[in-house]
Amino acid sequence: DAMGVYLDGASEDAGRKILVLYTDGGDTHSTISFGDLMTLIRASDVTVYSVGFLEHSRGRIEERAHLQQIAEATGGQAFFPSTMKDVEASYDKVVAQIRAQYSLAYSSTNTKQDGAWRKVEIRVTRPDLKGSKILSRRGYFAPYQEPPKTK
Repeated sequence: DAMGVYLDGASEDAGRKILVLYTDGGDTHSTISFGDLMTLIRASDVTVYSVGFLEHSRGRIEERAHLQQIAEATGGQAFFPSTMKDVEASYDKVVAQIRAQYSLAYSSTNTKQDGAWRKVEIRVTRPDLKGSKILSRRGYFAPYQEPPKTK
């Protein structure tokens, strides 16, 4: 639920929005489903970096998959340290990635204002950058405008 509250509040803020999510296990008190959370995440303009210290968690495989999905959907990355020293290294990697970010914008040729999910794929075509890792959002929701009412 804390993520939902943050995502809702961050939507009104201008500029780059980054959330570093640290967890040591599963969410046991949420009233929001994972599917609903993913919808909120996709609709937000927040980049999420997940740090999952899941060594003592019973549902490790599912939790790891959820943290991975959250990060990948937003253009962030998930880290799964196994020691406290690795946790620190994970945060160093997050800071390095944040400092190395830049913005890319485009105007879609699809002008429909139907609120539909639009997939986006970013690729590097320069041969000297082959093998570079690109982290980007998987898509966005198009603006929505109700059709004019007919009489």
